[in-house]
Amino acid sequence: MNIHKFRSYLLEDNFSMNVLKNKVEIMNYIEISHFDNNKIKIKYDDGEITIKGDNLIISKLMNDSILISGDIFNIELR
Repeated sequence: MNIHKFRSYLLEDNFSMNVLKNKVEIMNYIEISHFDNNKIKIKYDDGEITIKGDNLIISKLMNDSILISGDIFNIELR
């Protein structure tokens, strides 16, 4: 990876979401608007994400990223 791509990766400020097995990683969100073990709502610049499932937990929480784990059934973008 060249230095320009590396710097761009480190300073990325656009919203992004990665869906993994039983996990959702969200980068550059604004706020968590709802949280319980069956539903989590996350606001971002252009809307809101609703994640529904069972035993949902926030397993990583930082200023610009969040990792949600559990039995995920549905992800809605608004």
